[in-house]
Amino acid sequence: MRSLGGIAAGALVLLLVPCVATASGFFDNLVLSPRAQAMGGAFVALSDDETAVFTNPAALALQDGRGVYASYVDLYGYDFLKLGSAAAAVPTGFGTVGVGVRYLAVDYDGNDLESEYAVTAAHGFTLMADAHSSLSFGYGLSLYGLSFPTESVGGEDLGSANTVGVDVGLLGTMRGRTRFGFFAKNLNNPKLGDPDAKDLPQWFTGGVAYSPYGGVQTTLELQKQDNEDLRACAGFEFAITDYVTLRGGLQNQPNRMSAGFGARWKQIRVDYTYTSHSVLPGSHNFGLGVTF
Repeated sequence: MRSLGGIAAGALVLLLVPCVATASGFFDNLVLSPRAQAMGGAFVALSDDETAVFTNPAALALQDGRGVYASYVDLYGYDFLKLGSAAAAVPTGFGTVGVGVRYLAVDYDGNDLESEYAVTAAHGFTLMADAHSSLSFGYGLSLYGLSFPTESVGGEDLGSANTVGVDVGLLGTMRGRTRFGFFAKNLNNPKLGDPDAKDLPQWFTGGVAYSPYGGVQTTLELQKQDNEDLRACAGFEFAITDYVTLRGGLQNQPNRMSAGFGARWKQIRVDYTYTSHSVLPGSHNFGLGVTF
């Protein structure tokens, strides 16, 4: 395999594509769940669906049944950026197991320029529980991959790279209304490439979710990546009927606003979110989930 330096040379081609710098954020703490994105990305203390495999594996312990979920992001309206994910959760005799896949492809003018993926397997289980509170722990392993097709730069083989990241999470509940969450991403400080290895970003996230009354959730979260500035996120969701839920959220670093809704009918749920950007067009995020 060629060095990451060779891979980086291929990345220079991507600079010819407007806004492709956003693709580099794929290995960051990228939020693909439309529900989480609608709440400003503040989801570590809630994470009560299959996408917990990405946001806090400890929350898998609270899953009631089996389910699958898939999402697609129309990123800034550029059709050459293809970004999506899929996740599934299955309760076992000891906690709940979750698997997830995230994928980004850059396809410009009929040419495949870059593909990035992450395959995650996670497990969450309850450490303690009583009538009023509980504490859960979760962990996950993510296989990250990056590749540039041979034809991307004059037929030169720019190679590919893979690495494994380790995630851990905690989730506490108090009296059914308050939840506390913590999530550490890439705790083992994984590196991508050989011999010119590049560190993948580490993320540490802590947050709280509070339900003042039935059908309403509020969330607040702080995120820290390596030496970057602290990011604050906040959001809410409000069930206006048994079938429709409205959501909204804010975050800084960068400053963004999100709004969306969820619709549920029996075992099927559909989610949509719009997220603003200070310079580029907004992004549309779609999701579809089924429980069994």
